[in-house]
Amino acid sequence: MPGGKVSKRPIPVLIGDLLVKSDLISLGQLADALPISQKTGLPVGRVLVSSGFITEDRLHSALMAQSLIRDKLLNVEYAVLALRKTGEKDISLDDALREVGWRSEYFEFTNKLGQLLVEAELVNPDQLEDALQTCFNTGLPLGRILVLKGVMNDMSAYAALTAQQLIRQGKITRQQAMEALAVSAEKNTSLEESLALHGHYQVQQNNAVRLGELLVLAELVSEIDLLTAVERGIVDELPIGQVLTQAKLISYSTLVDALKVQELVCARVLNPLEAAEVLKLTKARGIAIPQAVSEVTKRTQTEKSRGLTMLELLKMVRLIPDSDMEMVLQQSSRTGTPVENILLTTGLIDSATLQVALRCHQLMSDGYLTHEQAIFALHHYVWSKEDFQLIMEKLGWVSPQR
Repeated sequence: MPGGKVSKRPIPVLIGDLLVKSDLISLGQLADALPISQKTGLPVGRVLVSSGFITEDRLHSALMAQSLIRDKLLNVEYAVLALRKTGEKDISLDDALREVGWRSEYFEFTNKLGQLLVEAELVNPDQLEDALQTCFNTGLPLGRILVLKGVMNDMSAYAALTAQQLIRQGKITRQQAMEALAVSAEKNTSLEESLALHGHYQVQQNNAVRLGELLVLAELVSEIDLLTAVERGIVDELPIGQVLTQAKLISYSTLVDALKVQELVCARVLNPLEAAEVLKLTKARGIAIPQAVSEVTKRTQTEKSRGLTMLELLKMVRLIPDSDMEMVLQQSSRTGTPVENILLTTGLIDSATLQVALRCHQLMSDGYLTHEQAIFALHHYVWSKEDFQLIMEKLGWVSPQR
């Protein structure tokens, strides 16, 4: 049976040629439409529809087929066969492709991912249909389209991709995935944390950081580009680093450095945030990894000896960006207003989270928590919103009653 694997050599195909080859329009109709298109600047497909030579649905099917060809997921021969079926039987391109025996793993993956998102109530059917049309017209992955359209945030889309991968690997059921996705979206946390919360799936604790997440932390790859790369990597069964280099999002030397720094995290030489700082330094200043490690670890030791400030604690949990930290410090210095008051009045943090942050900072200052434990406890509160004392009890850490 024909599969979705086609030549990786790009095959340019014009929409008019595709429509003629598929017998959806005649060569004469195309000849009539081309001068109008050139004169008015309208796409030739639009001219064909307005001239009554083709229906909107048939044009849409042809544009989808052209996109799949452009994205090297469908060859021209099967596109022509399927488009002829759409005209003969008045069926969708999806149904026509099935009738001619074609399957694209990416096409199937995208549709299954969309169904999972609808079942988990993260998108509604209308939003999915709109995103799928954009997906197949542009060649962009579904997850990226949904984020660009503001239907969901990066974390939810990334969680959905992770869920789809775990389902394919047989590690979780579809029902478990839907439950975890709902929790992940509600609490803005990772899918693995949501699954672990329900006891469905226990992530191996190997002190590792994912390569993509390390590159995002180091600000070398954007979250939305990582999302696209993850989706492509799952379908093509390629390592994320290879996808990122092929897409020219990072250089090969950056990939090599990132893998070396990732190994330092596994070896417990660095924590993930330190690793990101090391990688950022190597790229920004062109220094070797050992020198960057030395600078970052020295800085960390200095911070440990003097303890973290409240703002630094909030920054480590990624609650306050650097730009806002600078603004808060300047305003506090200029007006004498306590930092906590500025954080509340500017809406940078809510009162409940601020109280927990202050509690964590106090426990750290009093020696009940290390700064790593304070960061972890605050992070756990941010995504779970559980009672802080209960969190401390779950973690087995000493916390004097207030």
